[in-house]
Amino acid sequence: LGSPGLRCSHTRMLSSDLLSCGIDRWYPDLRRLTIRSVLVPLPSDFAAYLVADGVVLPGGDDEAGASPAGEEADDESADGSAALALPASFEAVRRAIDDGIERLGGAVFVKLNWSAPRDAAWVLGGSLKCTSSEDVLLLLQSSDRAAHDLTEARRMCEDAAAAGEGGAGVDAAGEP
Repeated sequence: LGSPGLRCSHTRMLSSDLLSCGIDRWYPDLRRLTIRSVLVPLPSDFAAYLVADGVVLPGGDDEAGASPAGEEADDESADGSAALALPASFEAVRRAIDDGIERLGGAVFVKLNWSAPRDAAWVLGGSLKCTSSEDVLLLLQSSDRAAHDLTEARRMCEDAAAAGEGGAGVDAAGEP
């Protein structure tokens, strides 16, 4: 299809264009036309936690395998790898997620700015239905799609490539 005289040139998106597509930019104006949502900002330390190797889901005050917020882990887990440290922002983000789930009726579909963690549904028995912050964190930590949003989306933009930026997927404001 298409005219033989027209050539399709592929230009890459600018970082500003990509950010304009984020749910935080369009949802306030379109909230009456889409599903009810609660937006939870992710600080950069929390985004880094989500893409770190391993999955850590703290289960209360004596979290096995996790360091207290903001501390480096020097213990090794049973398989010999270092335990994943929880970010300083962990409890605040976890509470905001749980509050959002409650405000939306007790069950939610989670997504980041551009992608949902559909590739990780297997960790919740094939469902994307989240009823706790632990469900949300498990999906996000297990998802390659979420990791791409947090680490690769901006790197693929024309201005990031021209500037030689690496894979930093979270800007200074902590927006993934």
